Amino acid sequence: MIQFQDFFREKFEFDLHANLRWCDLLSAHEDTLPTYVIKSMSHIINVHHIWNCRLMQQPAESSDWDLLPFAYWPHLLRDNFRKTTDYLDHQSAFEKINYHDSEGVPMEKEAMDILYHVLNHSNYHRAQIAKCCKDANLPVANTNFIVFK
Repeated sequence: MIQFQDFFREKFEFDLHANLRWCDLLSAHEDTLPTYVIKSMSHIINVHHIWNCRLMQQPAESSDWDLLPFAYWPHLLRDNFRKTTDYLDHQSAFEKINYHDSEGVPMEKEAMDILYHVLNHSNYHRAQIAKCCKDANLPVANTNFIVFK
């Protein structure tokens, strides 16, 4: 039977792979990227960082929609991945995480649900990036999980 850590590690490896594919593809068009693409990729990175901080009960260093310099994206993506996988190696899927949402409302969720949310969130915004790039006649990265697998 597959373990929680192995299941999520593979999914976060895919998430990193997909985000880095987008970075590679977008780097060739850095000067002509629609603002929405830059905002959305920054948002993916920021939100993953924020959830990592919530999991580890640490303050976040960025907000949801902070714009991040393009050159830092790959490093920040790898850092988020490393922190998530470190968490997976040392914590329980059923650990209750207490945090405050972006509105300041106290919340409590299981780690497994938070990790799943991070993956869903990234995938959702990558699809929006793909649509925006297609509409701007820019190339679109094939980041389907089944292709990665």
